[in-house]
Amino acid sequence: MAQIKISNATVAWTNAKGFTAKAKVKIMGEERDEYYKVWTDQPVTEGDIVEIVGDVSARLEEYTDKRTNEKKQGAQLHVNNPIIKSDAPF
Repeated sequence: MAQIKISNATVAWTNAKGFTAKAKVKIMGEERDEYYKVWTDQPVTEGDIVEIVGDVSARLEEYTDKRTNEKKQGAQLHVNNPIIKSDAPF
């Protein structure tokens, strides 16, 4: 199993099974947001800055483009068995 380390990620939103993290990445010289679905029961709050290490997998998912209302497909990165360090005091 491959592992991923995500530094300086922001908890974008939470759900009952984990949260979605957003981090800045550089691709071909351009900076953009990358999103990761993190599966955990560790409590986090939207807006927390976290560092995540875990098992990574990718899944093809379908979504509706908000601007054009077209159905599209994209790969979504998932992080399982994560170790999460947060900026929140413990």
